[in-house]
Amino acid sequence: VVAQDQRSPSRWPHTHVRGRNLTMTLWCSESHDDEYPEDDWNLYQSIDRVEGLNTAGVTEAIGIFKPRSQRREPSPSVLSNADGELILKIWFRSPVNIRRFCVAACGAEVAEVLRPPSLVRCFTTPAAQSADFPGITEMEPVQTAELPENGDADISVACQLHAYSQVPFLLLHISGDKVPRGPIRVSYIGFQGTHCHASRQAVDAKYEPIHAGHDVQDNDEEAAGDESHQCM
Repeated sequence: VVAQDQRSPSRWPHTHVRGRNLTMTLWCSESHDDEYPEDDWNLYQSIDRVEGLNTAGVTEAIGIFKPRSQRREPSPSVLSNADGELILKIWFRSPVNIRRFCVAACGAEVAEVLRPPSLVRCFTTPAAQSADFPGITEMEPVQTAELPENGDADISVACQLHAYSQVPFLLLHISGDKVPRGPIRVSYIGFQGTHCHASRQAVDAKYEPIHAGHDVQDNDEEAAGDESHQCM
């Protein structure tokens, strides 16, 4: 590795730096799940934990983030309380770039009783990590998207790229139609994008001087001056 100090490029001697711990980041769009190696909706593997607010029942909210091949399975699922709104807070193990997401309520026998979601508001700011009801309704989302009926989990929402780049956290505020009001159900959420692997390791870095043109000219003038002084 050749590095150049921008302040004085020609004044640095040859220097060897050994044992410096540097962070290397690699972005990946392939699945690392041995059971589902072809799954490019892979970000469920990057989720560290999920917290559900205003949810009913005892189902772990993280269970609805599953391989795409299981997207149509009706369980596990998450239900809202009677007001038809819920919050899902998702923390990733390392920053991710989200390109599309899918929100679905699958299972025809359940759909007859419980309503599917119809709207999602997305938040990625650090302040959203402590958001709750009713304050979430006053916050400005990075994206609001209407959700069509998606019983086969084949319809996805495109993300605004600048708002979903290198995000370590995402909050989803999901709600149903205002009329009639009642509980909503979500059985699958999938994210498509890239995730990063960050690792720290010791590397050898070699710093070498890089002479600018004016430095070479200055050195030539100094040498000429020395010769003229010797002649005198």
